[in-house]
Amino acid sequence: MLGRDSSIAIHRSFVVQEVTGCSGGGSDEMKTQYRDMFNLDGRVAIITGAGRGIGKAIGHALGAWGAKIVVADIDSDLAKGTVDELEAAGIDAIAVVLDITASGAPKDLFDTAESRFGRTDILVNNAGVSARIPAESYPDADFDAMVDLNLGAVFRGMREAASRWIKEEHPGVIINLASFAGVVADPLSAPYAATKGAVVQLTRTCAVEWAPYGIRVNAIGPGYVRTEMTAHTLDTPEAGAVIRAKTALGRAGRTDEIANAALYLAADASSYTTGHILMVDGGWTAA
Repeated sequence: MLGRDSSIAIHRSFVVQEVTGCSGGGSDEMKTQYRDMFNLDGRVAIITGAGRGIGKAIGHALGAWGAKIVVADIDSDLAKGTVDELEAAGIDAIAVVLDITASGAPKDLFDTAESRFGRTDILVNNAGVSARIPAESYPDADFDAMVDLNLGAVFRGMREAASRWIKEEHPGVIINLASFAGVVADPLSAPYAATKGAVVQLTRTCAVEWAPYGIRVNAIGPGYVRTEMTAHTLDTPEAGAVIRAKTALGRAGRTDEIANAALYLAADASSYTTGHILMVDGGWTAA
């Protein structure tokens, strides 16, 4: 049976090959230097909505490079399932089951993480919801709920992280999940697009505001990625064809492709990157 270190080494292997170009070039010292840029040993990452989809994939990516993972999700079964997967891969993880929009939820989440691991270093604001409804018939209650989760919870999580790290004089990293819909129009998604556009500006503004404290704030702008949330749309013949046609690479993304971007933004490899919206959209916004 593989031990924890062996499991993590196997889990890392694909990324190591990509980073080092293992086909031959470069000294061992140089390869080690580049590996170290992605080393997250000893760091603690809180990931909201990590019970499935992109959040789960980010947990695997950061954990594979040494981070301890706090899996935050409203669904206890999903959260515990992700923790089981992470632990099977040799990654130290805990589940925190909560509604991230509830009053005091960010404080409770950080308190739990610090109680278990003694620190926090990375916050990934991934939890969110989408819906495809004509703007003229969008229900008020659904609009309010979407804004509260996709924007309000993101801001409150960022505020909780920054207030702690500033007080502790501890540099940290915040990664927000935005969307291609936050920078270009996506019909039938007006409230969703509005929340993601707001996340883009929240990311840029807080990056500048908190830069003097060594806190980096970036966002990822995924295109259409196959998850439980998007499967129905992608599998609808007409909608699927339109999405493939508008995506330069001609396909939907994979969750691990978003996780790879999160790994870069979480690690020291991106130490000079803040206020950036990293579009991982298959060329949707470039076309």
